[in-house]
Amino acid sequence: MNLDELNSEQRAAVLAPDGPILILAGAGSGKTRALTYRIAHILAERKASPFEMLAVTFTNKAANEMRERVATLVGDDSRLPWVSTFHSACARILRQECHALGYDRNFSILDESDSQTTIRRVLEDAALAESPPLELARARIEQAKNEAISPEEMLASAPPGRETSTARIYQLYQERMRTMNAMDFSDLQLQTWILFQRFPEILEKWQRRAAHLLVDEYQDTNRVQYLIVKALAARSGNLCVVGDEDQSIYRWRGADIRNILDFERDYPAAQIFKLEQNYRSTKTILAAAGGVIRNNTERKIKNLWTENGAGEPVTYYTGVTERDEADFIALEIARLTGSGGFRPADVVVFYRVNAQSRAIEEALVRRRIPYYVVGGVRFYEQRDVKDLLAYLRVLANPADAVSLERMVGTPPRGIGAKSFEAITELADRQHITAFEAMGRLETYAKVALRIAKQAGMLYSWMHDLAARIPELSVRGIVEEVVAHSGFEAYLGTLEDATFRKQNLAEMLSAASAFDAEKSGGGLPEFLERVALVSDTEQIDSSGGRAALMTLHTSKGLEYPIVFMAGMEEGLFPHSRSADIDEEIEEERRLCYVGMTRARQLLYLTNTLSREIYGVRQESRQSRFMREIDSSLIRRIAPERHTAPVRPLSPREAYVDYGDSQLPDDEPGPGGDAFSIGAKVVHPTFGRGIVRRREGRGDGAKAWVNFDRGGIKLLVLKFANLRLIAD
Repeated sequence: MNLDELNSEQRAAVLAPDGPILILAGAGSGKTRALTYRIAHILAERKASPFEMLAVTFTNKAANEMRERVATLVGDDSRLPWVSTFHSACARILRQECHALGYDRNFSILDESDSQTTIRRVLEDAALAESPPLELARARIEQAKNEAISPEEMLASAPPGRETSTARIYQLYQERMRTMNAMDFSDLQLQTWILFQRFPEILEKWQRRAAHLLVDEYQDTNRVQYLIVKALAARSGNLCVVGDEDQSIYRWRGADIRNILDFERDYPAAQIFKLEQNYRSTKTILAAAGGVIRNNTERKIKNLWTENGAGEPVTYYTGVTERDEADFIALEIARLTGSGGFRPADVVVFYRVNAQSRAIEEALVRRRIPYYVVGGVRFYEQRDVKDLLAYLRVLANPADAVSLERMVGTPPRGIGAKSFEAITELADRQHITAFEAMGRLETYAKVALRIAKQAGMLYSWMHDLAARIPELSVRGIVEEVVAHSGFEAYLGTLEDATFRKQNLAEMLSAASAFDAEKSGGGLPEFLERVALVSDTEQIDSSGGRAALMTLHTSKGLEYPIVFMAGMEEGLFPHSRSADIDEEIEEERRLCYVGMTRARQLLYLTNTLSREIYGVRQESRQSRFMREIDSSLIRRIAPERHTAPVRPLSPREAYVDYGDSQLPDDEPGPGGDAFSIGAKVVHPTFGRGIVRRREGRGDGAKAWVNFDRGGIKLLVLKFANLRLIAD
């Protein structure tokens, strides 16, 4: 381990004595390097063994990167500490300790859709007078768990009416989850916190296991994570957190920026280090992003700087519509990946909401630019993959009624919704799991004998396979499920059978890869890994494709070229912000994070008119654009041939307004036929009406609302417009 590879601030943070430490790490300042070197230094100095260290972060990608870097520095795989995501760390703790809370160690982890299904059934069964809508109930339950609020606490403080009903639904949902021996994502953390509160001896055991606790991305921790971290660090006091309040962008899912802002209040003896040298971006990109973020008040002052060159100006393009914006993005990507020397994989296009991707995707398809969308349907959330996983979940946890219902219906075997109702009724009467009830269905008069026999045969086979799980690999289990369930033959009957069978092959590959790992574990561990897959794991920089994703997926990434589309008021910052200071500051942080993903080139784009969610409206320039020093920006006005793309034809002409607002009405010269309200026809866009005018003489332009082309801004000299009679 060569400490000479660190700058002075990184080195100071790495060598700091034990105790609470806050490393304020600006964007691109080498925080992972500082964190991994500190881990390696603690091990090298024998301050702790690998079995007394825990490093937590938020994504599997970040955890894997941290683990690999530590392995390189330490040079001995046997001396690696525990490096994990928050959710995985909590799952590991609960696998060992959940019996204290009344759970079996093979509990299921429900994904979002299965959790929603369970809440829906609770709502239907409870039939409360003032039941909340499903989405509201799910959101409030998740919020409560993120804030470490139990159902009992929520019920005790809820006012009469819908809030009380919601608290009651939360309570019933948790009871049903316990019956199913299941937890959702938020439960992993809440139940860990409850475990630590109720059982001090268990907490002390894990405090020893985390005698040196290091937390990455501390600015993104929510209340329950904050409490878990504080509890684990209370015994040793050796807590090192790394973060940047300027990059806190998950307030909507419970992240509390006060956790990092108030670190010195929580730990008065804390040592503070600031990493301010940026290794990623050009001086220009850094200055532009700094101009935006310095308008926030909820932040600690940092002065990021870089030894990198000035680089190119930030390119700012305004199109008339979202199609123009998308065409510009596609043309620029084509140019940069053609003669520009870049690869498609060097490019990312960020947008604020998923609905923006449609126009961009269409433009990329037209230009034959390979791309992929991050945050679409994940592999493990595809229908047939979830159907197969349902078998595995029931094998690992027979009490998982949600997975059981999915399993008995795929492939179709006559056990429909009414039959499954009978199974659950029998289970309730005999106080057994639904899986066991399936094996006793022939004794239940409400079900036809043919269906009962089908259920009994399925139960017998699954029961036998479950008994043999300890002697089988995960791939062996998957192969046996596929062979005996009729699943593969069923896939062959579907219209997209080839694609579905490819998914099946990929599942087998995933199981093989898991089996090949030295510490892979068994079926419960495989299912845990599947459940905790995140959007960022879909990112593939080696695949030769440009990436499209929302800005909230951008954390932890960097690209040579970044496009940020939709820099408009109401879109970014989002209309939900509604000038609420805290929300606007969150949106500004999101803008800053997006901008600082760029290494070499940064493009910011917007439109004068945008159709989104089926409504077209005029657009106004985002306030964030006005916060960037104009000397750092290169504006694009294609009709003046200043754009670094091919010259556009007159009928493609765009205009570049400094404030991106529709111009004021301006009459043309006397006698000009194309006055406001004139009806015209265009050879490409068809019939239209002149709505606004700008300029005079050869520079005269008109806004025309076409029947089939929408709003277009045309240079009249070249527009080839023709007046038509009323």
